[in-house]
Amino acid sequence: MEDIRRLLVYFRNALAFSYSWLVLCTLAVSFAGGKDSMSVAFLFKLLALCAWGSICFVFAFFTKLMKKRGFVFCLTVFFLLFVPLEIFVFYLMGIFEGSGTPLLWITLAVIVAVFYISAVLIDVFIMRRKAKDYTEKLLEYNSKKTLH
Repeated sequence: MEDIRRLLVYFRNALAFSYSWLVLCTLAVSFAGGKDSMSVAFLFKLLALCAWGSICFVFAFFTKLMKKRGFVFCLTVFFLLFVPLEIFVFYLMGIFEGSGTPLLWITLAVIVAVFYISAVLIDVFIMRRKAKDYTEKLLEYNSKKTLH
């Protein structure tokens, strides 16, 4: 029961953060584009997108099944679960309608690819090195502890 409560807390936090951030970004883009209002239906679609993203995030990074895997595996699962629905919802919301549609879709694909590659590079070059340092220090500590 405690695990379910913990997962629900993670879901709530992820949903609150992602929804508020996406609404603020959407408002900024709308105001910059000359729109002065946003429909309730649009906000509900954003909420549904953020809820699905939060579910995918919690599943990919916080469940016992996924914690046994590495970061890159979890990130890949998250992207595979979230990005197809994100594209579908963006299409339904009409975000990429109008002129320049292929350019906007290519931009979205490039953004997703850049974030994925950046996360993988950070994991490979920074986090694994820190994990190696941490393991060495832990082994050193344990060896000193057993000698005394």
